[in-house]
Amino acid sequence: MRKIEALCYEPQSESIEYVFKKYKIPFHVELTISENEKILRYTGICPDSISSALTNELHKIIDTRTKELYITSLSIEATLSDYISNLEKEIEAKEVKVKKKKLIEEYQSLIEPNVNFNKNLLFMIVIAAGVATAGLFANNASLVIGAMLISPLLGPISAFSFNTAVGKTNKMLKALGSGSILLVAVIATGALLTAVAIQFTDLPLTSEILSRTEVSPVFLAVAIALGLAGGIAMSTDIPGILVGVAIAAALVPPATVAGIGIALWDFEIFSSALTLTAANIIGLVLGMMVVFFIGGISPRKFYEKEKAHRHMIITITVFIGLSILLGFLSLKS
Repeated sequence: MRKIEALCYEPQSESIEYVFKKYKIPFHVELTISENEKILRYTGICPDSISSALTNELHKIIDTRTKELYITSLSIEATLSDYISNLEKEIEAKEVKVKKKKLIEEYQSLIEPNVNFNKNLLFMIVIAAGVATAGLFANNASLVIGAMLISPLLGPISAFSFNTAVGKTNKMLKALGSGSILLVAVIATGALLTAVAIQFTDLPLTSEILSRTEVSPVFLAVAIALGLAGGIAMSTDIPGILVGVAIAAALVPPATVAGIGIALWDFEIFSSALTLTAANIIGLVLGMMVVFFIGGISPRKFYEKEKAHRHMIITITVFIGLSILLGFLSLKS
């Protein structure tokens, strides 16, 4: 059960009551005063299965840009109401298909920490790149997997994809900048550690390294599939960490190999590994954006939807174009 509270001005009261009655939700209303404005507070209790749909409809009516107005959705442990219990049973009996999907605000709570650049993430990615470098030269798959486990690259990618879907240009660019810094840090760490190590010993080009220089359209398809999985994990209750590990596997090792190529002054290794890294990132973004698009992730307000739709179309077009270009280059090589 959830408690829904909505504050609105008096002119919206009729529309608010219509929504509550539409879903057969009992409610009560209180009159309050805020800065000489009459504010009505509607409170109702509803089953979990229809709470998202109810909240979304209320948000279309109430302009929450106004500081006095807001909607609150709270989970409650128990409700002693035979009417609500019977309503829940009625919904189940009729098999009412209400999409039980996350609110945009729930996505934002997951995404927000990954929008801005974070020094802790930089520290983590440097460690991941260091472990990956050691694993690649030691030809030790366990060490490479260890680097994947602590890689935080999924966060900025998911933040970029989500904020593109909802038309948040500023946050989209911040996520792009944060992800770019982390990616450069991986390449730089791989290059620096390799440059230091070759002063003391000969470093072999192991199979773990060479496998990250093989570019094929198949890798782009796999990255898109991983992006779909990542988007689904965010949209449902599937533990995201399992998918995050798989996604990290597509990014850290090839980016580290690109750094190794720089230190060895081997343009072929650098370009191939960087192309593979780019293909993986493009695939991940496309996959996630497809999930957000199919899931209907967009702003609720009509004046925001057009901007978000334009962002989505432009971004998808650009990334599809880059995918075709990378596919063509991989076939030529």
